Amino acid sequence: MSIRKAPYVTVDVFTATRFKGNPLAVVKIEGEALSYEHMLTITREFKYSETVFLRQGQDDQLSMDIFTPAGDLDFAGHPVIGTGYVLFHRLLPGISLPDPLPETISISIKAGTVLLRYIPESDTVLAEVPHNVHIHSRGTPKQNIIDTQPNLVDQASRLSQDYPAVSIVKGVTYTLVDMSDQEDIFARVCAGKSQDTPLDDGWAPSHTGTMYYRRQDVSNDNGTTIEHLRVRMIAIDLEDPATGSACCSLAAYLALMRGGASSFHRFYMNQGREIGRESDIIIDVVLDESGKAVSTMFLSGLATLVAEGTIRLP
Repeated sequence: MSIRKAPYVTVDVFTATRFKGNPLAVVKIEGEALSYEHMLTITREFKYSETVFLRQGQDDQLSMDIFTPAGDLDFAGHPVIGTGYVLFHRLLPGISLPDPLPETISISIKAGTVLLRYIPESDTVLAEVPHNVHIHSRGTPKQNIIDTQPNLVDQASRLSQDYPAVSIVKGVTYTLVDMSDQEDIFARVCAGKSQDTPLDDGWAPSHTGTMYYRRQDVSNDNGTTIEHLRVRMIAIDLEDPATGSACCSLAAYLALMRGGASSFHRFYMNQGREIGRESDIIIDVVLDESGKAVSTMFLSGLATLVAEGTIRLP
């Protein structure tokens, strides 16, 4: 019996420098060749925060499954940007794409269809983010945060009673902890488990994580609000070098809090510095005519190839 193999590449996402940013493995699989458990096993072998399993149907439509070591996700940002980079640079054998490449490539994920665009001048991939933004009626109690962060136990009196919980789509939820005026506490954050978050009816089960952030400066450029932030994301016993979905959740929340009919908001988020994997993430949010809901959202960033080869399948 022959051993099944699949080609793969690894890229570092939200950086142009190898061994910075957030690592991602992209594995090309045929049809329904791998079970859920097989994909989970391979993901745990790579030991990255996410691994993508990419397939191309008979109609050439691309689809992918996104896995963490704990299970699959409906949406995640750095796998989308990283996979876009792999496709636009033709890095993975076995994928049929037109020549010349189209300006946009669509790819199906559990949360919907993602439209990817390549910007050659900056070597950047831009993704229109599928979203169903929901701010939960109850915040995450501070004790639930402290339970994941032993270094914050003696700082409990300086924390808010609760923090907003925001789902970017059903199944992906982040608690947003503002530490803009608490640089010393921000520095104490460390890898830890996912927090317990009370979710509104119909929004469970969900992947959860905590997004700690510090707002740095805000400006306005011809009607576009521009904000820079430093962020850290903790979930499933790790600190993530770059978390596109969490950055999108935070960007949507901050844009909605600011409001403005049909307003445009750009966020530059720096993540991963504390763990030696600095990442730079850009999120654009456009609010609808009411200024009370997200109309469109775009995530963009760089990536770079690190490794390529084949993996023997389970």
